Amino acid sequence: MNRKHYTLPALLSALLVTGLFNTANGQYVIKEANSEATLYNYAAAIPLYQKAYKKKETVTAARGLATSYRLLKDYPAAATWYGKLVAMPEHTAEDELYYAAILMNNEQYSTAKEVLNGYLSKTPGDILAKSMQAGCDSASAWTAVPVRGDLENLKGLNSEWSDWSTAFNNGKVIFASDRPYDSLRRDMLFNTSNIKKKYCGYTGNSYLHLYESNGLDSGTTRLLVRDVNGDYHSADASYTANGETFYYAVTELARKKGSLLGKENPYTLNIEIRGQQRDTASGGWKQLPVFPFNEIFNHSIGDPYIAPDGKTLYFVADYGDKGNGGTDIYYSTLDINGQWQTPVNMGPEINSAGNERSPMFDNNGVFYFSTDGRPGLGGLDIFRAVKEKSTWAVRNMGLPVNSAQDDFAPAYNGTNTMYFSSNRKGGKGSDDLYRFTPAKILIFSLEGKAIDKKTNQPLGDAEVTLANKGTGKVLKAFTDNEGNFHFALDSLTAYALDGQKPLFRPELGVAVTTNGLTESAVLHRDLYLEKIEVETVVNKPKEPVPAKGIGAPRKIELGNKFNPQNIYFDLGKADIRPDVAKELDKLIALMKENANWKVDMSFHTDSRSDDNYNMKLSQRRATSTLNYFLSKGIDKKRLTAKGYGETKLINRCANGVNCTEEEHKANRRAEFTVLEH
Repeated sequence: MNRKHYTLPALLSALLVTGLFNTANGQYVIKEANSEATLYNYAAAIPLYQKAYKKKETVTAARGLATSYRLLKDYPAAATWYGKLVAMPEHTAEDELYYAAILMNNEQYSTAKEVLNGYLSKTPGDILAKSMQAGCDSASAWTAVPVRGDLENLKGLNSEWSDWSTAFNNGKVIFASDRPYDSLRRDMLFNTSNIKKKYCGYTGNSYLHLYESNGLDSGTTRLLVRDVNGDYHSADASYTANGETFYYAVTELARKKGSLLGKENPYTLNIEIRGQQRDTASGGWKQLPVFPFNEIFNHSIGDPYIAPDGKTLYFVADYGDKGNGGTDIYYSTLDINGQWQTPVNMGPEINSAGNERSPMFDNNGVFYFSTDGRPGLGGLDIFRAVKEKSTWAVRNMGLPVNSAQDDFAPAYNGTNTMYFSSNRKGGKGSDDLYRFTPAKILIFSLEGKAIDKKTNQPLGDAEVTLANKGTGKVLKAFTDNEGNFHFALDSLTAYALDGQKPLFRPELGVAVTTNGLTESAVLHRDLYLEKIEVETVVNKPKEPVPAKGIGAPRKIELGNKFNPQNIYFDLGKADIRPDVAKELDKLIALMKENANWKVDMSFHTDSRSDDNYNMKLSQRRATSTLNYFLSKGIDKKRLTAKGYGETKLINRCANGVNCTEEEHKANRRAEFTVLEH
């Protein structure tokens, strides 16, 4: 597989110099189509391949159409023709790999995985195919949980053509575009060349040039000066921190040494890197010495990123068998004499078997790049790499930064907003400029104290619960010796805070909310619990307690100190509500003051619902109440609790009897009998 062109975005394309090479006189249409494709004139090759395919459905014509549409990034058309191609017996395994990539571009991940399975059965162990498989598996997870934030198409800068490679310098936005232009061209230098001065045969559009704008609207967009933009491609600018130097990628005509233009076979002029420096005298730009590792007749070198201090240049190159796969990321440093040193490959922690593109660092030293050689959504995805103990930890940035198409050329402008380029669906042109601002990560917590309302002293071992009003989820904590409690809170959430402690009246339903908060915060709420005062009965003397084993236990009348008529449960539930707990705490406090008291509890329902269901419901309520007493330190030997369902109705409202709600309510009761032994 020729990884050099695999999923290559519509960035910079090489120039192919042809001299007098003439394809128009070819004997067959397919030869004419192949000649145009050889010249990278894919827009011109497509109608010729279509004509040839109509005449005879050959694998050559089908592959020519599939390849041309793929390289022009027309993914639906490419999928159609690859589908026809792989159905032909003469197709190759390489055709299947391209087909799978195009299916991923069209978000057809399950079908792409099937094609990859077939490909891997023929070429087991292919690293790139396995990576694509992993991308198909991960796509649904990434799609289900996109990164929160605001994605914006920079419509004021974008056109219906290709716009990409954002850079910033002195308040201006610099980007590349192949939109039409009128007055930039000068007279032809090589009259015998068939390279058109105004249009790129690869795309059929104008050549790429660098533009600048004072902001993100089209009103101030203009071409950079002629000293920067040449006759052919200029793109991918990167500036030093002071804005006095920048590097960019270009293609230019050059004569191959030892040959006469017009007499030789076609040859390719690859992409190269050029530098410009501010001319203090004129205020314009002057070209820096040629980057010594340009190899326009052998390899493409592009996507430059210059470090803020101007001493390290990162770039992408395809050195054939020297790299890890397709294009790799390299860097070169300036020595003390101002000479660029031999490029260093960033190694397999960054570079893969696919194509790495568009390297850059943000102000925090985080490294960003694009690649199609790691598991992704399709085409080029943008990745983030952090150095951890001398090792790069690389992570896919997920949706919405990445899509099923090509996402590349990340850039930052001193904020957490990422600018990047993409040819995703729904754009204004083929490639568009975008920016993504991730949602601010807000961190909230709640802290407070439980305090004795009368003495203002902290209360240790108080139970504090925090209920999420949206989900109903309840968190529980106990205060420390100083009365402190702490909870982590979610954003955009309302809570109810309760505090309770034996022998204290609880404080219930304290409002806590993070709704409307736009900055991280620690919220503070204190809970004030009032101690329960148990009055001593003085209106009649206590009767002597019978000796152990002598006489029957005596029933205790609690008067208004505890009212079992306040013990009600929600319909069909057995949970102890806060208002019920408040009433039960009164009885618990009395039991702690009278160690010889025992309590018998019975729970009843009305006759509605199934008899068996009512019996089980009443028993659950009995168990819930018994556990509440036990949790407050009351010995189980002093308690009995039983559910009776609807077996002990106190009125006429049996099954099938039409009763009022008040009559039914009388049967839904809890009874407490306090005995002194």
